[in-house]
Amino acid sequence: MLIIDKINALWQSITFGTKFVLLSSILCCILDVLTNDILFDLFVDVPNKTFNQFELWRLLIPQFFHGNVYNLIISLLGFLLCAIEVEKSYGTIPFFCDIFFTNLIIQAIYVLLCFSLQKLSIEAMDSQSFGFWNITFIYMLNKGLTDQDDYQKFLCFPFYIPSKYYPAAFFLIMNLIEFPRLDLIAATLFAFIEYQLFDGFMMKLSKNKGFVTGIEHSFPFKYIQSRQDFITCDQVNHPFMSEEAKMSQYHLEIGTISTTETRVQDQQQI
Repeated sequence: MLIIDKINALWQSITFGTKFVLLSSILCCILDVLTNDILFDLFVDVPNKTFNQFELWRLLIPQFFHGNVYNLIISLLGFLLCAIEVEKSYGTIPFFCDIFFTNLIIQAIYVLLCFSLQKLSIEAMDSQSFGFWNITFIYMLNKGLTDQDDYQKFLCFPFYIPSKYYPAAFFLIMNLIEFPRLDLIAATLFAFIEYQLFDGFMMKLSKNKGFVTGIEHSFPFKYIQSRQDFITCDQVNHPFMSEEAKMSQYHLEIGTISTTETRVQDQQQI
């Protein structure tokens, strides 16, 4: 019973969006095994098929396919450590938007990158992009750029390395396992753009709290947004506050300080 209680406690600590990723990936892996890798061959992003044969659906959900059980376990364990923190920081709805739309952009960059490199290597167009390695790498890279002096646990392994060295170590190991991982180069390009233009997370939707709240109360999220593991926009660590609201709060604080200072001066004169 002790082991069951620990597993249950671990499951309860995982946020809703991350649970969705885990269960969806496991389901896709089971279906892929039952169909003798037919689904993997159909949905994995292969630039030659995506671009030259116009199989554009390959851009949509290749992240949910992992090829085999080994890749599934390692990929999800690495993703799990980053995803829970991201979902708690920005909310479940922005997290859902991120795992779908960010991956779509990365896959598009990846296909264009392979197309531009095909004159240097014909194999670039036949390379594959799959799994949550790309999004995991972006989460790690953003954290490394933000907290360079911090330490991060390396995937699911029991040792820590400085955040600023984490992306390089991750990139090197992934290319040692399977070379070349051009999709990680595409993810790196996207991460730097996202960091410069969106302060590290494009889907934070911080300027429109009403929009996020509307999605939370629409189908199908209205049936699950009351769950304890569902992170609403009112629960996130990063407040959903527009620039206008911040300026209003700033002026209010300045006014309070000025009023306080005036009262102190009046008391001194008396």
